[in-house]
Amino acid sequence: MTGRRDGKVVVVTGAAGGIGLACCRLFVADGARVVLSDIDAAALERARAEVGGTLAVAADVTSEAGAAALVARTVEELGCLDALVAAAGLYQGTPVDAIETEEWDRIQAVNVRGTFVTVQAALREMVPRRRGTVVTLGSIAGQLGGVQSGAGYVTSKAAVIGMTKALARYAGPHGVRVNCVNPGFIESGMGLGMAPDDRERTIAATPLGRAGTAEEVAEAVAWLVSDASSFVTGAQLDVNGGLLMA
Repeated sequence: MTGRRDGKVVVVTGAAGGIGLACCRLFVADGARVVLSDIDAAALERARAEVGGTLAVAADVTSEAGAAALVARTVEELGCLDALVAAAGLYQGTPVDAIETEEWDRIQAVNVRGTFVTVQAALREMVPRRRGTVVTLGSIAGQLGGVQSGAGYVTSKAAVIGMTKALARYAGPHGVRVNCVNPGFIESGMGLGMAPDDRERTIAATPLGRAGTAEEVAEAVAWLVSDASSFVTGAQLDVNGGLLMA
């Protein structure tokens, strides 16, 4: 660990499992003051019991009021907000001809609107202070048009990638950085739902010959939060074992 996240106030959404939980575990170990947030209050308390953290706040990221309340409580109790990791998300692998409107809308609501309103709330706190950093979670699915992912998920993650660039252009002149991490096939959370045949094909196509771990993604996120990446904004950091090479 570099120690460059020591003492920072970091909010992580989607903190109850997968990449979000791995990020929380890493930040807590590194001395950050971590605010864990998730819509599932029971799972959130279990996560906090496992990894520690300074504060746990149940919140629905699809709600503008919920996102604002999360940031407000963080600032009220901890005095500031140094970093946001917008890791809350839903996966969907339904074939195109079977996707129903309700499912499509739910995926976009969580992955796109949820990311936006949470980052928007954070920027309203960071921009006046002229400091802070935001990390969004895209996906290789949004870059490739899907691996085994459904069109709704692919669309949402492509939107997050584009959104990150727009947010970075807005926030940069105010001293705030916004970057995106694009995981490939990760053996955690959403990745655990992949069918065995699809899993084998994906691993076979990955130059490193294996799935990634949530902890490896968390290390990339943590670097972007740290001062070591102080001249990096509007970037995509791919964590995919070489499955996508631009």
